[in-house]
Amino acid sequence: MLHRDFETIGELLEVLSPYISARALARIVGMSESQMLQYKAGIKKISPQNIARINEKLRTFAAELQGFTLKGA
Repeated sequence: MLHRDFETIGELLEVLSPYISARALARIVGMSESQMLQYKAGIKKISPQNIARINEKLRTFAAELQGFTLKGA
């Protein structure tokens, strides 16, 4: 299992950008898109509580994705 740590939301979103937008990440973690974009731009400092929330929601989302299967014909 690959594990990567990111210092900022901007770094995380850059790596996720081929797959998930800031809007989608905001929806996944349950925060507003504008708040996510403020974190991304460095306008607003992210609190330790929101970091923990984002990490928890990302783990939950990843676990849900592992359960998805496309059945062929």
